[in-house]
Amino acid sequence: VWLGCHPSVTHEFCDSIAMVTPISGFLRRLPLAWLVLATFPDSFPDRVVTSASAKKIGGPVRLAGPKKENKWRYLSKFGYDIGTGSFDFRFQLSAPKSIPEPAVIQLEVYLDEQWAEVESEPVMCDRQRYAKQVRNISIGPGANWTDWSTGTLSQSVRPHIWYFVVSDCRHTLANFTHRLKFEFHAKQANGSEFSVEMKGMLLANALFLGSFIVLMHWFIKRTLAFAKSAGYVHPVIWTLASGMITQFIAQVMHTIHLLAYKYDGDGLKACEVLSEILFMLAQVIQTSLLILIALGYTLLQSKIGELDLMIPMCFMIGVIHIMLVGFGKIKDDASYKYHENEGVIGWILLVLRLGLYGWFLWAVQSSAREGGFKIANFLQQFRIAGSLYFLAFPGIFLVTQLFAPYLQHFVMTIGQMFMQTGFNLWLSSLFLTRGEYFKVSTLSASDLPGGCKVGVVKEE
Repeated sequence: VWLGCHPSVTHEFCDSIAMVTPISGFLRRLPLAWLVLATFPDSFPDRVVTSASAKKIGGPVRLAGPKKENKWRYLSKFGYDIGTGSFDFRFQLSAPKSIPEPAVIQLEVYLDEQWAEVESEPVMCDRQRYAKQVRNISIGPGANWTDWSTGTLSQSVRPHIWYFVVSDCRHTLANFTHRLKFEFHAKQANGSEFSVEMKGMLLANALFLGSFIVLMHWFIKRTLAFAKSAGYVHPVIWTLASGMITQFIAQVMHTIHLLAYKYDGDGLKACEVLSEILFMLAQVIQTSLLILIALGYTLLQSKIGELDLMIPMCFMIGVIHIMLVGFGKIKDDASYKYHENEGVIGWILLVLRLGLYGWFLWAVQSSAREGGFKIANFLQQFRIAGSLYFLAFPGIFLVTQLFAPYLQHFVMTIGQMFMQTGFNLWLSSLFLTRGEYFKVSTLSASDLPGGCKVGVVKEE
């Protein structure tokens, strides 16, 4: 019923599905079928699926007045692939609601190759000489929206990111701060509303989600087998499961946001923000688990005991990460931001990750001194694997800076996907197979007299 009512799907297409698919099978496969439809629209006729008209961005901007920075204000950016893309802008007076007579402001368009020079120019109004396009837009005297200012931008050698600015360097507005609203629509030559740095991201996220479902299926099967064999599920497995479930929910929400973005050019902002918060929380859970084991949990003691101090510390680390996500979203469309961890937020995350890595190394070394030969041998391997995880984000973050701006989002996102997949596979294998960790940890403890059930009976 939902598919039939969706405006981008024709009745003929629904009828064709009904003819070839039994009702029960159709209902079971509907979410997957729709995901495939949305991810690969080019595989279907134009009358079946329609995309959004353009990327949509809007917001307030302050212009004119005594402050020199209000003479020239950055609005947004968009990465165009090879070909001729289009853009549309319009403005509206917000405060004051009217002005004595119409004013003419300028919409300026800058190429990424000159953007560094543009920002380094100290005199705001002298920056216009770098603009590739300058458009006059008449605004006022009332608070009605201006007519759409439509333009095209072409690139033939490689993709480029274009920056859009509004200015009042001709001083046509009175000398006090005016608040305007603007709307910006952008579209690629092929009709896509995704900026070039987002090219392929929907497909990548859909594939990653599919692989995550396979991993979760394997994880659940192995966990049930472990529970059947041991008679319980160990707390470290529950902790790993909570981190993976959190990450899975985040991935689902992010994929939903991208699907919505593809069809309306705006997406679901709540899903986007929540997915980033959940991604951060999943990483906090996983790093906390590594540090907890490095401190000796399951290796030197079966209960958390004095390690319960880790809980409030991990909570504080989680709160800091959530705050960083929030601050990052405030500058989501900043001129310097090409991926989610760009700028100061990324460097703070890098320092935090290195600080946690230092704590991890100290914990491993302390536990190795207290444990026997077998524990020390395992911790040596554990330190190597843990180091790869802790240093993965700093490495990906630094390597990303070497790429052109329009490639940075792809490199950062794919790198983190591989990082998380590898880490989940490693920890799942570590906890759910009878390997070296199982042999030296209290996971192998029995319920027989003299043994201990981990986290319940014995405390050392």
